[in-house]
Amino acid sequence: MKESKPGQKMFKGLITTVSWFLLVILILNISGCGEWNYINLKRTDKITGEELRQTWNNYTVYFRPPTALVYKIKNDKKIQLSFNWVKVTEKDEVTSSAVYYLNDVLEIAGQNNELYGYLIYTYRDSAFVRIIDDNTVELIYTHQIKEGP
Repeated sequence: MKESKPGQKMFKGLITTVSWFLLVILILNISGCGEWNYINLKRTDKITGEELRQTWNNYTVYFRPPTALVYKIKNDKKIQLSFNWVKVTEKDEVTSSAVYYLNDVLEIAGQNNELYGYLIYTYRDSAFVRIIDDNTVELIYTHQIKEGP
């Protein structure tokens, strides 16, 4: 029979303790005891990409070249964006991008489903919203780099 080394028993005990700790944290998050402030973006039929393009002046528009556009409703609400986003002042700055002509629109909402704006982006990328406070959300956007030809 194979004898265990002196440190193996302690290592197995440590792994078991860490596993139980992570399981408790997971259960607390699922049950609502932990704070989970992330929400998914929802596809909407209330407005189309074409309507957003026609009512451009009602929004503050941000562009993440070359894959996404945010149409933020002009109000006191805030959408925090990463450093890769550029504020667009003229339509001509983005009309050459394919994302400008996409029509799948997602709502950016905060607490109580309060509307902050809209996101149009390419299907490969991923995005979700983190609620910061009553007036602020953060758009977390991950661009997936296309590999191959």
